[in-house]
Amino acid sequence: MELFGRNLKTGRHAGVERPAGVGRQAGVPMHVVGSMMIDRVVRVAALARAGETVSAISTATYAGGKGANQAAAAAKCGAHVRMLGRTGADGRFIVDALKNAGVRTRGIATHDDFSGAATVMVAENGENAIIIAPESNTRITALDIERFLATAKQGEIVLFQNECSCLHEGIACAAARALRVWLNAAPADANLGALRFEKLAGLVVNETEAQAMTGERDPARALELLAARMPGGTVIVTLGAQGAIAAVGNARYAHRGFVVDAVDTVGCGDAFVGAFLAAIAEGIDMPAALARANAAGALAAMRVGAIPSLASRAEIDVAAAMPEGARLNARAPIAAIGGKPANCERCNYDLEASRLGDACPECGRVVAPAIFGGRWIAARVRRRFRNAAWLMAVGAALLALGLGGLAANMRFWPGTLTVIMNAFFVSQIVLPIAMFLIAWSCANDRLWKLLAAVACVRMVLYIFTVGVALGFGYLLPTGVVAIAYIAMLACDGVFAVWIERLARGSAVAPQPRARAIALTVVAALALLLWMREDTRFGGLPRIASACWVLLVAWSAVEVVLLARRMRATERAA
Repeated sequence: MELFGRNLKTGRHAGVERPAGVGRQAGVPMHVVGSMMIDRVVRVAALARAGETVSAISTATYAGGKGANQAAAAAKCGAHVRMLGRTGADGRFIVDALKNAGVRTRGIATHDDFSGAATVMVAENGENAIIIAPESNTRITALDIERFLATAKQGEIVLFQNECSCLHEGIACAAARALRVWLNAAPADANLGALRFEKLAGLVVNETEAQAMTGERDPARALELLAARMPGGTVIVTLGAQGAIAAVGNARYAHRGFVVDAVDTVGCGDAFVGAFLAAIAEGIDMPAALARANAAGALAAMRVGAIPSLASRAEIDVAAAMPEGARLNARAPIAAIGGKPANCERCNYDLEASRLGDACPECGRVVAPAIFGGRWIAARVRRRFRNAAWLMAVGAALLALGLGGLAANMRFWPGTLTVIMNAFFVSQIVLPIAMFLIAWSCANDRLWKLLAAVACVRMVLYIFTVGVALGFGYLLPTGVVAIAYIAMLACDGVFAVWIERLARGSAVAPQPRARAIALTVVAALALLLWMREDTRFGGLPRIASACWVLLVAWSAVEVVLLARRMRATERAA
């Protein structure tokens, strides 16, 4: 078999053709029975050899474990995932990380005395060595697995790894229920000697594990030996940076992977497994599933940590569409997500002397891995953002009252002119202040200066219009004042377009892409109408004014929703 040649026999994955009418997010549910680990990562210049003592460059603690990593990876790719696992009280932050990834965690127990833990040494070239202490993961019983799978339906996917107890009993239980059983045979040890291959729908191993199970050093030959033991199943052998090879019945597949500048390879294999099974659950064919899985593993190598390094569905789709062997661009950094926060994320107390699991000396909150990144890791910045969001909502309401009243000629109604004009004046003061505070408090460290400058320009433009009004006695858009109004509207449009990037670099879900595009269209429409409207007679154009009000009001709603999602993330922590 030619490993990466173009003459590989092709075909489609047996039994996973995409059903008619099924969308991208459709797919059978996944049930993960797996390990949960507290990953203690030690970064070193080079991995220690036998008898050698080396100094660490840095240390950090992350949520991990093969089961947790793979469940989170599949969920971030859009799969419906639930998990069975065990951990101690000090591992509850792993449950939070899984919830944030979209995994259903009702099957996870957190009352054990000791959590599973892994000590991970990561060299500067990205290579790693891992020692695991299973602890609570060995307490999963056959009865636990049977109860967990009681609600699973025929044809759904069950994923096991070799880090938990009762592996063979669990596989037998799942196979008896006619579930599609997948095994990531890691670590490859004596426990796999009794493995019943005929009960598996799929097997995923790396080169080392394939050699341990077959005695063959050549991955292609090892693949053939494993495939012979599973005539009707699927076998995947991952090759690290070289991609992966697969056998599905008589068909053979290969994908050469992608080139990246690796930072940390911990969890890359788990990212591969999760993304691959999410694709299979969705009904994607084998070549595309391998491309997605290799993209997920490559993207994970460019960030530190296991779960914190997992890529989103959108990132994976973009990378998977590139040619095999292509170099992927570096991912935008996420500051401190998954590591120990420098300050308490509730009260901003300095945690320099505290460790993960300690109580904050100021507010008592348990110190857990950071759930926010970028500038939002500081509680005071998040609090300022929330306050500014509500201030913008007030400004939008005042603008709607003032601009709407002027455009509707309500100044002819007795007693309304003063209220309307004051509402308009105040809105033009409140809005740029709110925009400046939001810019100053956004998560994106590169964006805030640009948006702050936009807010300042808007305030200067309003001061100019007020100066014209005081000097010449009018404020309606005529001549040079009309140009100032158009420029103010342009500032509001720039702000609206950049709302989707306010949360970039944090764990808070950003503005949905579809709404961001729609808001951009409204901004362009409002600006176009104001530029084309004839305002020589001193009246406000009604349709253009309505579009301006809609633009500002919609922007305020999106910012408030972002603040509410931020608050929900804080409470979940």
